[in-house]
Amino acid sequence: MDVQYVDIEELKECEYNPRKFTAKKESELEESIKKYGLVEPIIVNSAENRKNIIIGGHFRYRVAKKLGIKKIPVVYIDIPDIEKEKELNIRLNKNVGEWDYPALADFDYKLLGERLCHKRR
Repeated sequence: MDVQYVDIEELKECEYNPRKFTAKKESELEESIKKYGLVEPIIVNSAENRKNIIIGGHFRYRVAKKLGIKKIPVVYIDIPDIEKEKELNIRLNKNVGEWDYPALADFDYKLLGERLCHKRR
């Protein structure tokens, strides 16, 4: 994987992203980025007809922009077909695992957030 640092102003959000973000989640991501930086690259289209359109990482992009970060880590992928680009967007948002609650018992519950702490009790 070739990670490049790109000027944030060169990137464009896709017009179809189906995710929404709450103020609480935005605050949590802000805190994480301030503490650790952007540790996961944004996935961006390099196809000529979709150049610099964000496919995955819209939330990180928005928060990084809000924080005034000028260059962000990007992985380019060439997908000229917008339907395939949309499919990857959905897969990047959907293909996540579930929590292993017994394994989480070894973590400081404050790191898990309010929602998971209620599950743990």
